[in-house]
Amino acid sequence: MRLVVLVLLLMVQIAPARAFTADQLRDEFDARLLTDQEKRLLQTGLAFANVYNGLIDGAWGGGSQRALERFRAENGGSAAFVTNADAVYAAMQAFSAINAEGWERQYISALDMSFLVPTAALVDGAPSDSFVNMDVSGRSIGYSMTIDSGTAAESYHLYTMRQAVGEAYTVRRPKLWITSARTAEGVTLYTRSDLRGGGWSTLMISGTDRDAGALAAITGSIAPGYAPPIGISPGRLATGVEVLAGLLAAEEAPDTPSRPSPGANVAKADPAPAPAPSGTGTGFTVTETGTLLTNHHVISGCASLTVDGNPAKVIAEDEVFDLALLQVDGLSGAVPAVFADSPARLNSDVTVVGYPLSGLLGGLNVTRGAVTSTKGIGGDGINMQISAPVQPGNSGGPVLSAAGQVVGVVVARLSDAYAMESYGSVPQNVNFAIRGEIAKLFLAQNGVEPAVTAAGAALPPEDLAEIAQGFTRHVVCN
Repeated sequence: MRLVVLVLLLMVQIAPARAFTADQLRDEFDARLLTDQEKRLLQTGLAFANVYNGLIDGAWGGGSQRALERFRAENGGSAAFVTNADAVYAAMQAFSAINAEGWERQYISALDMSFLVPTAALVDGAPSDSFVNMDVSGRSIGYSMTIDSGTAAESYHLYTMRQAVGEAYTVRRPKLWITSARTAEGVTLYTRSDLRGGGWSTLMISGTDRDAGALAAITGSIAPGYAPPIGISPGRLATGVEVLAGLLAAEEAPDTPSRPSPGANVAKADPAPAPAPSGTGTGFTVTETGTLLTNHHVISGCASLTVDGNPAKVIAEDEVFDLALLQVDGLSGAVPAVFADSPARLNSDVTVVGYPLSGLLGGLNVTRGAVTSTKGIGGDGINMQISAPVQPGNSGGPVLSAAGQVVGVVVARLSDAYAMESYGSVPQNVNFAIRGEIAKLFLAQNGVEPAVTAAGAALPPEDLAEIAQGFTRHVVCN
């Protein structure tokens, strides 16, 4: 995070006249105040959020504005109009998505075309006589590229049309053909051919619904010839993102020495105990002998601990990972949680289970969302970002896949108080969890072998909650 903020501060220093002030972040959004590059970044973020399906060209029209309105609505905006803060948050989401997989709009000279590619996740696809094929690691997206005659290009579009369930979307111009179809298998197949230098450059992009946002970003970024890069630039959005990044450094409890990851100080999902430690959190059993996993900051400074009323003792802790192991003899014989054998994928559904605001809500609470970034702030590899709401008391609770497997441990949320104080708006559903792979590493380092299974079929939400209730526990710090 410090690196991100430093870069953004440098941007601010070279463009002070274009800086957003805290007061201006409350104002109604006006795209005319932004540069074309800033507007391209916004369009990219809205595409990744799956609310925009149009050209990423910096031309801000009605489609772009309506997409930002949808983004604001889906993220809990409370103002009567779209604010600059909403746009800044969309830009931050764009930067996070771009940073996580190295997305860049690249000019491919052989095709004489430009489009977005995830440089950090692109791998060779299946060999083909006609196409160069590339896949995106961890996603359902595939690229196929070729240069051919007009007759061959026409055959690729006919193939796409034959795959369609229902009517295909088509564009037919003298130098541009586009065909987009949804197949019976639930795959979107997008085929585009541009007449470039006497030949037809064809790009075929495919992906399933879970990658609809990334697919929209790719297809919207395609342009003949060289097109400008997509990324953050000096100006209002850069300074606004710097202010929003400042939220993550606020409200770090003075008596809480732990943190979710190196360099990223964010508000804990639980109040720190001070001066006489007293608070609550969540944990979940990881062995049949009563071993419980929770956050380090949940148990830090406690004179004594109880789990579901049973005495507990700390047997291992790690401030860097922000994880701790408790032994709770009263839970011996409990069914342990099962971990997923692979990392949570971007945009996969997740469920958070825990005991937030236990004095008010008084019982197990379940919220649902998705993995919005596979990394934390500034490319941090310990955490991932989730949209499932969390509250004080959720810390240490499990983040579950649709199949009921542990893919993360709740650790933090953005600071609402600082957001309101800074510019009167609270970005919604920006929460963080320690990645499941990190949790498994911590367990292995401390002699615990967690139960691990391959991904299975998605469970009905009611069944998932019932299973989670069997291993999720209430942790009380005294």
